[in-house]
Amino acid sequence: MHVTLIRLNTSTQETVEAQVDIEDRVVLGRHLGSPLLLQGEALSRQHFAFFITDGQLMIENLSANGTRLNGEALAIQNPSSLQSGDLVEIPGYQIRVEQREASQNEAMSEIKVPVWQSYGKVALNFFDPLEVTLLLCAIACICLFTYYIAT
Repeated sequence: MHVTLIRLNTSTQETVEAQVDIEDRVVLGRHLGSPLLLQGEALSRQHFAFFITDGQLMIENLSANGTRLNGEALAIQNPSSLQSGDLVEIPGYQIRVEQREASQNEAMSEIKVPVWQSYGKVALNFFDPLEVTLLLCAIACICLFTYYIAT
């Protein structure tokens, strides 16, 4: 089942859209394998999961930090069904779920991107721009310090 996840960061109001193909079970959270990048101290590595049961898209809360579906708190490891347009709320984010079945032609025309090509994008999105700037400044300071000591 093809699902579009529209993530809204509630603090920065940044919106990101991700296409996810759910065949078995997809776990979302802070872990790097998450199809939707999520960051925050109140988020678990494995915060919640999507899976399919009898053709129905389901959500399961995996975290004690809380997951809400359309404003209702989800009990831990108690699956609930999802409909297109449902809103999943986790600390710092709101995620709108849009689901659609792919037609045969659409499924055949999709181009699969090799996993190794997506690592760079994940790495670039993993750090905030401020963190990258600070890291580059630290590297420059270390280089200058090493240069002055060596001369």
